[in-house]
Amino acid sequence: MKNHLLRTATALGIAALAFSFAASVQAGDTSTPTTATAPAPAPAKPKRHQYTGIVESIDAKAGTAIVKKDAESKTFKIVEKTKYSTLEKKDAAVTDIKVGDKVTVIYVEEDGVNTARRIGPPDSAKR
Repeated sequence: MKNHLLRTATALGIAALAFSFAASVQAGDTSTPTTATAPAPAPAKPKRHQYTGIVESIDAKAGTAIVKKDAESKTFKIVEKTKYSTLEKKDAAVTDIKVGDKVTVIYVEEDGVNTARRIGPPDSAKR
């Protein structure tokens, strides 16, 4: 019986020591709990639009192209990545696009600016 009491007392002592140690560690931890945060969602890709009309002006140095359809004209920003094509050339240069050409402009609108991705003949929009 004495042995049984000794084992019980020892077990209770160990349990009390473990609980006191856990409580002191928990009380000493004042940092905010860390939670896994989800990465920020990728910005949505700007929606592509197309506009078909007649070239009123195109100026690589100014970085603009103006295309007119009926009574409406739209100005497009042309950038280094803008691709061009003509009926004769699939991979043309900006200088190959002439005033009076009928073109389709594939563009995106970002912050109120229409940025041309591709300028070419109307059938080139499917390429």
